[in-house]
Amino acid sequence: MSKLSAMLLAVLFFSFNTQAQTISVSGAVEDTIHQKGVPNAVVALLSAKDSVLYKFARTDVNGKYNIVNLKAGDYIVMTTHPYFADVLFTLALKDAETAIPRIALTSKSKLLEEVIVKTGTPIKIKGDTTVYTADSFKVRAGANVEELLKKLPGIQVDKDGKITAMGEQVKKVLVDGEEFFGDDPGIATKNLRADIVKEVEVFDKKSDQAAFTGIDDGIKDKTINLKLKDNAKKGYFGKAEAGTDFKNYYNNSIMANAFKGKRKIAAYGIMSNTGKTNLDWEDQNNYGGGMGDNMVVQDNGDVYFMGGGGEDNYYGGRSGIPQNWNGGLHYSNKFNNNKQILNSGYKISKVNSPSGERTYTTNFVGDSSFSSNKITSGFSSKLKQSLNVSFETNIDSSNSLKFTARGNLNNTKSNSTYNLQSLNSKSLLINNSSRTTSSTIDNSALNTNLLWKHKFKKLARTLTINASYNLSNSNTDSYLFSKNDYYDNGIPYRIDTTDQENKRENKSNTFATTITYTEPLVKDFFMSLTYNYSNSSNSNNRFTYEQDINQKYTVRIDSLSNSFLFKQVNNRPGISFRVVKKKYNYSIGTSVSFNHFEQNNRSTNLLRKYNFTNFFPNASYYKKLSGYGGIRVNYNGSSNAPTLDQLQPIVDNSDPLYQYVGNPDLKQSFRHNVNLNYNFYNVLKEKGMWAGVYGGFTQNAFVNQSIIDNTGKTTSKTVNANGNYNFGLYSDYNFKWKKPNIRISFGPNANISRNITFINGQKAVNTNTNYGFQFGISKQKEKKYDISLNPEVSWVKAKNSISSSASANYWQVGIRGDVEITFLKKFRFETDANFKAKQKNPNFPAKNQYTIWNASLSRFLFKEVLEASVSVNDILNENRGYDRTFNDYRFTETYYNTLKRFWMVTLTWNFSKNGKPASDF
Repeated sequence: MSKLSAMLLAVLFFSFNTQAQTISVSGAVEDTIHQKGVPNAVVALLSAKDSVLYKFARTDVNGKYNIVNLKAGDYIVMTTHPYFADVLFTLALKDAETAIPRIALTSKSKLLEEVIVKTGTPIKIKGDTTVYTADSFKVRAGANVEELLKKLPGIQVDKDGKITAMGEQVKKVLVDGEEFFGDDPGIATKNLRADIVKEVEVFDKKSDQAAFTGIDDGIKDKTINLKLKDNAKKGYFGKAEAGTDFKNYYNNSIMANAFKGKRKIAAYGIMSNTGKTNLDWEDQNNYGGGMGDNMVVQDNGDVYFMGGGGEDNYYGGRSGIPQNWNGGLHYSNKFNNNKQILNSGYKISKVNSPSGERTYTTNFVGDSSFSSNKITSGFSSKLKQSLNVSFETNIDSSNSLKFTARGNLNNTKSNSTYNLQSLNSKSLLINNSSRTTSSTIDNSALNTNLLWKHKFKKLARTLTINASYNLSNSNTDSYLFSKNDYYDNGIPYRIDTTDQENKRENKSNTFATTITYTEPLVKDFFMSLTYNYSNSSNSNNRFTYEQDINQKYTVRIDSLSNSFLFKQVNNRPGISFRVVKKKYNYSIGTSVSFNHFEQNNRSTNLLRKYNFTNFFPNASYYKKLSGYGGIRVNYNGSSNAPTLDQLQPIVDNSDPLYQYVGNPDLKQSFRHNVNLNYNFYNVLKEKGMWAGVYGGFTQNAFVNQSIIDNTGKTTSKTVNANGNYNFGLYSDYNFKWKKPNIRISFGPNANISRNITFINGQKAVNTNTNYGFQFGISKQKEKKYDISLNPEVSWVKAKNSISSSASANYWQVGIRGDVEITFLKKFRFETDANFKAKQKNPNFPAKNQYTIWNASLSRFLFKEVLEASVSVNDILNENRGYDRTFNDYRFTETYYNTLKRFWMVTLTWNFSKNGKPASDF
């Protein structure tokens, strides 16, 4: 009996003790305007440590709630309702019962001008997609999407508009999940206003086939999707800008959008000679936009550090100050309850660009060296047109069809004059060259694609057939006149004169089809079978003529003329397996490619046939981490066939002192790639990190083999070699220091590459290294000021195995500061300064240090509908075009024309269906 009593007392004591430790939370949620309870609101408790949901409850008809059976600890209380703004606050639970004071919710309709909740959810990570809430990142009135992207953690936008997200270049920018003016990312980011964007999504866009089947085919493009606010789809809106200095410079543009539900109509036009063309960053490079001070390592081992200049510099042979006329139309719509989707766009641009540059080069050949000084001037005019159309129809619940077509027409006319002088190490003349060229190039291309997708009754069993046909045509008519004087220890001994016309016709067409079948084997385990067939033909006719006795170019030079045909047939079956779980997924697979090549030298009637067999393994793993985060590992292999120019056995003598010869003995190369990516973001603490490492090596890589003779003439061709590799890392850690309201970001980055080349029969190993560190700090107060400072530093090292003189080591530093101040409610002052400096060294002895300082003052009129501004570009007049380049045996510095100091008066009109900015819809 005493034992039973003791047991009962123990159970009773344990019961009382458990009940005493049970904690509950109760309270009420009310509407601040009507002072009434809010029913069906969600009151959730999140762990303060990792923001993971613990427990939640819904309010009753009177707005009251009660959450029971809680554990003591630190929590975040989050209250949400579809029609009210979220409210968050911290709570420490210690007592058995806690009564929370009244939670007051404010209607979202009252938050158009005032943000009451400062601790919302600015970033969410959903699997591979990072979602930014646009209104959580404040930008100035009238700002475009590009300015918004610069505020988002993990995203960088350089001064040319090139976008990098989580360390990868962004290839596409979509609007509501659809292409906007084709695949040109600059149109949307530079012309759409930030205040119409609801969310910014960043993800790796898979191919249509992979997205449908769920089987990764290795085709991914880093993509940004701009989800628009509902009120931006109910009328028209846009922006018109007119700027001039009343003398030399002008910058005019207009963008108009008429959105109605699912229908989108847009048009834009640009006329400018300031370099700010609103083109995407790749076009800016081609037409004169500046490049940042970035290291670019090419497959042949060349390394470029492109930079100098300010917002308006121009690179290399494309230097100059262009005149740009640019326009486009866009139409997209969805019909029949979204069963049919149409997307189309047309763009046209004309760019006239004068150029002028001076180039200094030092060439290292064995133990000797020689230097060259080249002056270039010229003019080019390019007319581009493009049309893209896509139509997708859902035939029924099991079948869909998508057709895509893109066409391009380009015409380029150019002429250039070159004057070059080379000296040996004793400063004695080696050669003296003058050369003029002129050319007309007509290009056309058409790419078509048809995708059929079918779902079987069994879940996850699918069949897709993807067929494409692409063709292109290029015609070039060019003229070359050159006079080269050669010297022996400074004494002239030979003169070569070249006077030629070169006609070139290139045609290519490719047909390809891919069939993919997926089958669910067991739960969460899938198999995919693929078969790919492709057939391509590429012909190149190059004929060179010299003058006859009537001074007409009719006499063909057989040694510089050739007709060549290159055909490829590929059969590639493959299999892969994929496991998909709630918190992780992985895949592994392989394919084998049977390649048949034909080289037909029609000038010599020599036909060569050969075959290659390649294996393409691939594997990936993704694990979702607690909270918002994940880790991904990928491996894939890919082959690369030589181009027709690399194969065709003919001399390209467009520069008599640097001639290229094709190599028909080239084999295809094979590349192995591995990358590891990690990301996390703590929504409530507003801190996150994106980091990754990548690497790869190439078998049978395409490398340069050069012969340099004692006259300074270089003859080069492409050969295969093993030993090329590269690897690197990128990182960005960012957080918000809440008390002073400062956002900080920083992270190291690195790139190391090893490339093989051959110089005068010697094998050279070139190792190029770049270590960098970037830091950013910013502080802003809504409608008051926005201040940011972004310093970066990098160390560059280049090492050549056969010549210590062909090595380089130096530091480069960049500091950019931006200040924006709004005062008296109607005025805004903006200024930015960009300081760049590169360390001098024996190979680059010239001082390269400058500061580009710009400033503007704006006045808002008519409720911010109109903005008048006056601006000064390059106040210190220090802007300069400068490139620093090094490759296997050569160091080069190039100085080129660029915009310097000028001022401009600009009027900007933000218009919409009711004559107010989009934020006032």
